[in-house]
Amino acid sequence: MLVPLLGFGQDFTYKVRRLTVDEHWTPDPRKFDDEFFVSVQNLEAPYPGGEVSRNTIAELKKHVAVKYPKVDIQGSSSARGGRSADSLTQIENFPARFFFNDNPLVGGRPNDNTLAISNDGKLLTSWNSQVWGYDTEQDTFLFRDNSKHPSFNQFLNFYADTTFSLYFPFDPKLIYDPNRDRFILVFLTGRDPGNSGAIVCFSSSNNPVDEWYAYWLSGDPLQDSTWTDYPQMAINENNLYLTLNQLYPDSSWITGFAQTVIWQMDLDAGFAGEEELPVSLWNGMEYGGQKLRYLRPVKTGWGPESDTMYFVCNRPFDLTNDSLFLIRITGDVDDPNAAIDVKLALADQAYGLPPDAEQPNNHVFLTNDARALGAVRMGDQIHFVGNTVEPNSGKAAIYHGIIDDPNNPSVRANIITHPVREYGYPNISALGVTEADREVAIFFNHTAADAPAGNSIVYFDNNEEYGPVQTLKEGESYVDRISGPTERWGDYIGIQRKFNETSKVWVAGYWSFSNNSNGTWISELSGPKDGPIGTGDPDPMSAIRAYPNPASDFINFQFEMEEAAVVRIEILNIEGKVVKILAQDKVKSGLNRLTFGTTALIPGAYIVQIVGDSGIVLKEQFIKQ
Repeated sequence: MLVPLLGFGQDFTYKVRRLTVDEHWTPDPRKFDDEFFVSVQNLEAPYPGGEVSRNTIAELKKHVAVKYPKVDIQGSSSARGGRSADSLTQIENFPARFFFNDNPLVGGRPNDNTLAISNDGKLLTSWNSQVWGYDTEQDTFLFRDNSKHPSFNQFLNFYADTTFSLYFPFDPKLIYDPNRDRFILVFLTGRDPGNSGAIVCFSSSNNPVDEWYAYWLSGDPLQDSTWTDYPQMAINENNLYLTLNQLYPDSSWITGFAQTVIWQMDLDAGFAGEEELPVSLWNGMEYGGQKLRYLRPVKTGWGPESDTMYFVCNRPFDLTNDSLFLIRITGDVDDPNAAIDVKLALADQAYGLPPDAEQPNNHVFLTNDARALGAVRMGDQIHFVGNTVEPNSGKAAIYHGIIDDPNNPSVRANIITHPVREYGYPNISALGVTEADREVAIFFNHTAADAPAGNSIVYFDNNEEYGPVQTLKEGESYVDRISGPTERWGDYIGIQRKFNETSKVWVAGYWSFSNNSNGTWISELSGPKDGPIGTGDPDPMSAIRAYPNPASDFINFQFEMEEAAVVRIEILNIEGKVVKILAQDKVKSGLNRLTFGTTALIPGAYIVQIVGDSGIVLKEQFIKQ
């Protein structure tokens, strides 16, 4: 089914098509055969679009070097906006590694790190082009008893017979849906209109070893002889949003850019493995006659909510620019009134095309451009991060922007930099204890002429002050995996908060080890605050767990109280209105379980919240089927 629509605004144009995707299959990791992992790698620097793209971006960066020559500046890591003494605590710290000897796994070129972790501690990370799984609570490898480190090829081999051409799958992205307790894996395959596609895999359970439901999205969906590249994704209450760049073959990824498209998909249909997956394809987006590219979906800090999704983008190849764009889609896939709009936002601190970053032995890392690489929304406030040049030192640094009002957006921005080191490829996560908090963790890679590649993190508190930049993992040697001095540093790195634990995040970043190779380094961190997840001041309640979720007939909420307290327990709808007051009484200290029937509720999303003397102290979202 194909229903095209055309939209116009004062400065914004777009198109949308309503589709159903029916090309699907069911990969089962329990049935994956061990494979030889054959790989043929060209030893020249791999780069999207080949030499044309490399030469185009190299010419642009010559202008950066002239305008902003590199110099070492005395001082410590810095950012505008003040300094906080608070920092994060590193809890876990380990590489993605072989199951049989604990040696680190060699990553991709680029590494393209991504990560997702479930409420019960099942961790997935991926790079070009493998999936690595670990049960952090049982301290075991998820895929040890079958295929040890599944490849994208194994997911695709269930799609067709042995003659099927795999076309070198690449560019993975992972996300965890805490409302449904499920995972999503996306990767791409093919670099030509005839074989390009996006593979979208929904886990059938909260165990990644169980079956997945996989769907094939055409890499040339508009039949304009383009192929698809660079996936970014986020979810809200009912929808998955996947942004992709459409490129013309045999041309630069800069000059051969056709457009960025947004695939909007129905989550319930995907997680159920339905025969037809309802989707909307938003395309043709331009502002002031210029194409909008690299639309970065904005994840929500406390988990999926509402039927709205925001996207952030900018002018990534400009030497300097203060313009950004905030795009908004409202409505679910099946909503005939779903709409999209865009607003221009000006920043008080310009961003600019970053220089390539130095590493030891006269090698350098490619930094691509100044696109937004990560974004998170907490209430109405949106934080986003990306690469930039630091104009005073000429070094690669991190751009951190804040939008306070999506309806009337402007950007307050800081640049996070270091006197010697260069920073790149950031990502961001909410880290607060209550929903009124606006704390975030900003994770990024680091390198220098005298410091091998590793990764770092910085804490940004409610007073809008930065803590010290903390090194999570130092590198061990310079990276030298391709001929010549130029290396791919990556396109993105992974970060996710642990949704059922307070002020906890997991990260997966780039690091170099002793044989001049690169790999994935994983860390767990806790914030400087500790307390229950809620919207008011912390009460003596520590954690809550809902099961089964989604619920059909009944649901249980298990929680622990450090001391007895009088509370009110109520059900809210997704708009925050009280549907039912369940109980108002004194709850004893220790472990408690709340159980109630859900048959009286119409299907949809609800919130259980517990209210104490100091206000709302804890809440949990659940789905009524």
